[in-house]
Amino acid sequence: MITRRVPVLVLASLAILSTAAPVAASNLIDATYGAGVGSFEVGSFAPIGSDNFNFQSLLGGSTTINGWLVGGVGVDWLNKPNYGASAGMHAVDLGYYDGGAGSISIVLPTVIGATYALSFDAAAVPGFSTYNNAGMVSAGDLTVGFAPTYSAINDFANQVFHAQNFSFVAMSSNTTLSFAASVLGTAYGPVIDNVNVSLSALPVPEPAAAWLLLAGLVAMPTFRRLPARRQ
Repeated sequence: MITRRVPVLVLASLAILSTAAPVAASNLIDATYGAGVGSFEVGSFAPIGSDNFNFQSLLGGSTTINGWLVGGVGVDWLNKPNYGASAGMHAVDLGYYDGGAGSISIVLPTVIGATYALSFDAAAVPGFSTYNNAGMVSAGDLTVGFAPTYSAINDFANQVFHAQNFSFVAMSSNTTLSFAASVLGTAYGPVIDNVNVSLSALPVPEPAAAWLLLAGLVAMPTFRRLPARRQ
């Protein structure tokens, strides 16, 4: 009876090993650092002024926005109602106000070899075509550029956000997600908001692991048939 059941056990086990388990699609950023961190809502916001100056300039090295590390020259932390945001009250301009490209990054716990979905919203600073609103995003095996189309000139409050969707494979148990302005001297954009990272698929075990399990299952009946030693 045991011998006849082995193929069933083998097939079931190989099926489990050859398919990734279903995964939940929650935002890993908010799950790790707290609600609102993925949309830059959490931190000590102190604008440099009112109206068009309703933003906070953060130099490289700043951790004022919870969970995020500012790099490069710096970034501008924008605030409604004078500046648009696609989620909540805040967004981040990857160009520093006084002139210079910045970056912003966050470290996330990941499973090596797992695939993650990355989405965020990006907008061009409402200005002239000479403004450079191109950026780069990197995480795991992903490094890619993005360039949102221009919003209406000088309409900062209603700048148009465009959804950006990518995926990456984690190469480490801790993955750094980074956004950066592409042009070193830029003071304008792109603007990003509503960053979401979710687990898409777990890694498939190596074939060797499946064969080890197969060998163990095949050997089970043999061990069961061995006579017990007499005391």
